[in-house]
Amino acid sequence: MPYGYEKYRLKNGISPNTVIHEVQLIRALFAYLRKTYKKTVEPHEIRPSDIQKFLQEQHETGIKDSTLNRKLIHIRQWFDYMWQIGKIPVDFMPKFKLTQKLDLTPADIHINYEDLLEKKDAVLESSQLSLNAKILFLLYMRGLRLRDMVAIEVDDFADHGDTLALTFEKKDGYACQLEFTGKEVPVLRDAMERAVFRNTPYLLSSKTKDGFSMFKMGSLSDYTEALTDFVGTPIRSGDIRFAYVHYLYAVEHKNLEEIQEILGVSLDSASRMLKESLTRLKRD
Repeated sequence: MPYGYEKYRLKNGISPNTVIHEVQLIRALFAYLRKTYKKTVEPHEIRPSDIQKFLQEQHETGIKDSTLNRKLIHIRQWFDYMWQIGKIPVDFMPKFKLTQKLDLTPADIHINYEDLLEKKDAVLESSQLSLNAKILFLLYMRGLRLRDMVAIEVDDFADHGDTLALTFEKKDGYACQLEFTGKEVPVLRDAMERAVFRNTPYLLSSKTKDGFSMFKMGSLSDYTEALTDFVGTPIRSGDIRFAYVHYLYAVEHKNLEEIQEILGVSLDSASRMLKESLTRLKRD
């Protein structure tokens, strides 16, 4: 029923994990409409009141306001696609507003980046954690987004003996340059050797029926849950990114331009992240 939306989103560089959630939501919307009207409803028959009632029903399940807002954004994107392919004559979603007021204040972040740094060696040396979990931890700690991590290739590394230099272009077009030292190096070398053995260019990969491919987002929770249990702190890439920015500013005394260069982002993005980290990060 999503009318080719899945292929369209994947073609436009949206992560498979995000696309799965988007398609599930649209399918849930059509299931709601079939149940409500006792028939199959076509896209051009959907009314603003249908979206209002569907999202209200979603809200009553107890989801957070931020999650409901994300669902609204996904529905807007799908309606725009419907308009682009001619399935609806008019797209009413740009002007659509929920009747209830949502509290979209970002949640506080309770992460001590210095504590995570102290546990880094234990993570890298652990026999309990998989190689993928260790790599994810290393890259999370450098403020990378998952969409950029999975695109890193073995050829993006330069081996200088005691150090490994990583240079690659991120999804948004900005260049990222990172240097790894100490106990980070052998772990990364293991991942590079594994990629060669698996005949895949990617540092992170997942097994498929035909061999190995770019890392599958669906397996991410297995690694983050293992890391969370090991370090005793919820491992979420976004929260760690903000904690890293806060650390660079408050502990390393980096200025905004230096933070921008370290993260490989625009100055506007660096500024927004710094402001938000100073507001949301709470030290317990």
